[in-house]
Amino acid sequence: MHLQSAAAFLALLASACPHVTHAKQQGLRRKLAANDCTIMAVEALGLEEGEDPEMIVECELNPDDADGVSGISLLLDATPAQLGAMRRLISDGQVTPGHHKLNIVGAEIGDSAVHVPPGLDIASSVRQNVEKEGRRRLVDTIGNLNMLLVKVTDVGGLVYPDSATTMSDEVFGTGTDPVNLKSGLEECSWDKLTVVPGLSDPNEVATGVIEVDIGISFTNNTRGTIRNAITTAVQAKLGHSLPGPYDYVLYSVQGCYVDCGWAAYAYINSWNSVYQNVYYKRPGVLIHELGHNFGLAHSGGLDGQTYTDHTCSMGNPHYSDDAFQCFNPAKNFQLNWYNDAKITEDPRTNGYDTTLTMVGIDEYNIRGGSPVTVRLETGGGADYFVGFNRASATGPNRLNDEGDNQVTIVQVNGNNGESYSQSFLKAKLSQGQSYAITNYAGTGKTVTITATSIDISTTPGTALVRITNGSTPSPTNAPTNPPPTNAPTNPPTNVPTFPPTPAPVTSNDSVISNTQ
Repeated sequence: MHLQSAAAFLALLASACPHVTHAKQQGLRRKLAANDCTIMAVEALGLEEGEDPEMIVECELNPDDADGVSGISLLLDATPAQLGAMRRLISDGQVTPGHHKLNIVGAEIGDSAVHVPPGLDIASSVRQNVEKEGRRRLVDTIGNLNMLLVKVTDVGGLVYPDSATTMSDEVFGTGTDPVNLKSGLEECSWDKLTVVPGLSDPNEVATGVIEVDIGISFTNNTRGTIRNAITTAVQAKLGHSLPGPYDYVLYSVQGCYVDCGWAAYAYINSWNSVYQNVYYKRPGVLIHELGHNFGLAHSGGLDGQTYTDHTCSMGNPHYSDDAFQCFNPAKNFQLNWYNDAKITEDPRTNGYDTTLTMVGIDEYNIRGGSPVTVRLETGGGADYFVGFNRASATGPNRLNDEGDNQVTIVQVNGNNGESYSQSFLKAKLSQGQSYAITNYAGTGKTVTITATSIDISTTPGTALVRITNGSTPSPTNAPTNPPPTNAPTNPPTNVPTFPPTPAPVTSNDSVISNTQ
């Protein structure tokens, strides 16, 4: 990285227009020297519950197109059809942000955007980023994860007033704050993931925190321009390109004044997230954004809205300073934390009829041989997932907002639940209730999921879940899993407007019925 040229490129970024369209462009354009850029995707979290922001598509420039500066990402200025095609490719798992490149021979850079030729076919212009094949995988969710928090001051002296020491405590729990990003992720993963603040770098002014100044103002620059200025300043201070030795880097800015409406945003399958004002110290917001970094999409609710599943951190999260949520069965299947407690069933099989004893992630450590998440195969990617949403008084799911101690059923839009895909809550079952899916996966069969019994008087609590496709039940429906052990162990210490959202997968699912 050539740091001496950073100021010149920042001067270009600082002149950016707040809104970028084909019809409204100002300033000089220049040809894209590298003829390609790395596809990036941004998910923003709204300021208030119920707001519904959607994916923003960007392209990260090659250093040759950014005066030698790495990590510069600009909006992808394309037609609505082109942007829609790109979002679909990302949602369908055909494009992985950060891994795939967009071939755009003849494209231009102007203001704060990469301008895509209107006639370019998006699908045929995507290719794998071979330069990253030999590098570490983009997303890490297991083991020690090094994280860095950046406190940012703009050219006018605007900076969030908390001290670096306070910020370190709020995010990493290095002082007296018992509920924070570190404690939340470690609890939800049952310590499969350990957050390590910083690397004892001499630039750290508190554990895991550095401070940088940028030469532009928060008040009259766009989100992307400010983020690129921060990235350049951080790289100049540390002397290397980001993320470098860090797994994830978080930026804290004083506020948002142009193209606002967001509390925080994150790059999917990537290392960076950005927080404005107080939201850097909201554990639920932090876990939500890191979830996007991990490759998780939003979680929609029974109303079909993008993120109204309050059983999951990827729905609208807690906005308070002392609360967080874990994840729903689809996200738990995608994450690597419960690989030894997830199973796949195929209800399309003739005569399929099984009963499972399920335990919640809240008591994963004493589950015995019981699963915590079950995938129901559809053969088309839009699979269903079943979980027991146990919420005990002391477990990691104790602050859950919806469906406590019920059996929850979730469907994903695609990717078999194995990578980025929007999910939707389909049902919450109390004991004796059922959920029927007619013409399951086009088979003509009706798959019925029943919460036969729910018992939270035992340790662990269990849910007996029967799944059948309408065949005559066997004489005895004994659980297919051995009963869990009852010897408890101690749980972890509680130490802008955007384009419309993709619609949920349509189905013939019935309303919940009571079988008692």
